[in-house]
Formats: sequence, structure tokens, C-alpha cells
Amino acid sequence: MSMEFNSARSYVRIENNLEQGEIWGLKALEIEPDNAQVPYFLAVEVYRPQKNYDKMGEMFQEALKRKSNLELEQPFKSGDKIIKTIHEAIRNESSTYYNKASSYYNKGKKKKAEKTFKLSMSLNPELIDNYIALSDMAYEKGNMELAIEYLEKGAKINKGNFDLVVRKAKYQRELKQYDEAVFTLENIDVDNEQIRIMLDKEIFMIYLEQEKYNEAVGIGSKIVEDMFNSTEIEDKVLSETCYNVAICNRYIGYEFYNKIVDAINEGIEDTDVLSSLLDDADKSLSYFKIAKERFYDASSFDPDDNKSTSYAKDLNKLIK
Repeated sequence: MSMEFNSARSYVRIENNLEQGEIWGLKALEIEPDNAQVPYFLAVEVYRPQKNYDKMGEMFQEALKRKSNLELEQPFKSGDKIIKTIHEAIRNESSTYYNKASSYYNKGKKKKAEKTFKLSMSLNPELIDNYIALSDMAYEKGNMELAIEYLEKGAKINKGNFDLVVRKAKYQRELKQYDEAVFTLENIDVDNEQIRIMLDKEIFMIYLEQEKYNEAVGIGSKIVEDMFNSTEIEDKVLSETCYNVAICNRYIGYEFYNKIVDAINEGIEDTDVLSSLLDDADKSLSYFKIAKERFYDASSFDPDDNKSTSYAKDLNKLIK
């Protein structure tokens, strides 16, 4: 190594003189343009003790660009992993910057938080939390396109991340990009049954929002059965889902029912039409019965839900 880098190390490690260590370290930075140990030394042994986290981050970024002298003088353990190289150590530091950015955000220092999240991302692009945080901040500003862009960047690294997908679908829903939102949710590859149920629930809610009740009924019935067979779905979530599935069935049942009532009021006597209306009556009864059962289910999973029981009783009268 250069005389400048030796001097920098001596000032810091022997004399505890960080100022002189920085001066000679910066000289070494220019003299040894590919030595990763120089910027890493400045980051960890000069700027960290000074709590100069911006400069520390700059030196980490510089070290990532350099390809020589990557072995750490003293490897260390982080969790179950042994960190042996400078680049590994820097990627490990990205979590520290993420936590610092979160602290800035919680204190209302949002510009500083955004800058630090981006710095953390530059140190380790595989830390998904940064994409989610930056997306949330863009969403807060009303920049939906940028919010989705961050999520898509994160998805290129981890396409199976539940938070990324659900957020993207949520933003697409708010932009009324319903088909895109359904596509996003349907095309996530997950092995976890509970996550798949919750993703299907999001698709169900999109159909419900669009008033596509026939599509909603189909997927809603399956979701409820899956939730009944699961031990990890919260009662509140199950109650809400049962209620919404009941609403869909009741709506379709009323469509058939009103058609029949209109025909009766018009005094229609055509036997073919009347025969068709009898079929519609059976369909109406079927949808009303399912709706009644789901309303009762909703109230049983949420003791505070009184209106579901009331709706079920009203349907019982209608069925009779």
C-alpha cells in the first residue's frame, strides 16, 4: 500500500487523530484508485466515529466501485453468515442505513429519509424494504406512477414478495386500472396457502368494486371455503369476507327476483316465458339462501355485527 494510506492508518489507529487520518486517507484515495480498502477505511474508521453518515455512505459507494484488495483485515459474523470481503460488509451496512432512514421518516425529516433510503438501496439493491419505503413516500406525495415504478423495480429482484404485489395492485385499483390489478395479483407465484387466499380476496374486492357480481360470486365462494379450512385467518377478516360474499349473492338474487315480479305485474301469460321465470325463481332462491347463510356466518365470526343477522332474517322472509 501507499505511504499515504500507511500514514492515514497510523494517525487513526496509533495517535487517534481522525482529522489527519482523513487528510492522508483522501490523498490515498487518489493515489490508489482501485484499492477498496482505502474508502472502506475512511468510512468505518474515520467517518463513522465522527458520525458523518453522509460521507460514510459516499465512501461505501466508492468502495463498491473498486475491485482490488477486497479481503477484510478481520472477517466478522453477522447472524449466521461470516462476512469476509469489503463488498459483503458494505451490503451488510445497508440495513443500518435503512433503519436510520426510517428514524428520519418517523421524526418528520422526509427529505433526509428519502435520501437515506436511496443510499441504502445503492449499497444493497436486494434489500426490498427500501423499494417499499420509497414507494410509500411517492404515494404520500400523490405520485402514483413513481410509487408503482419503485414496486416494479423491487419485483424484478423478488417477484414473490407479498407486500410489493399487494401495494402495486392497490395503487392500480386507485388509478382504476382494474384489469392490470387483477393481472398483478393472479400472476404472483406463491406456495403459501394463506398468502394465496389473501391475494384472491384482493381480486374478489376488485370485482366487487367494479360491481362485477357474477365474477365476484365465483371467486368469493371459493375464498370463504378456503378460509373456513384455514386456521390462520383472523375472525374479523373472515367475517368481512362472508359479509361481502353475501352482498354479491343477494344482489344477483334480487336481479332474478325483480325480473319475476315485473313479469307478474305485467300479467304475462306466455307459457314459455313463465317456464323461464320458474327457472329464474329457482336461481333467485339459490342465491338468497347462500346470501342468508353467509350473513349468519359473518355475524357468528364478529359478535359486534348486528346488521348481518338482520339482513339474514329479511332474506328468510323473502325466501318463504
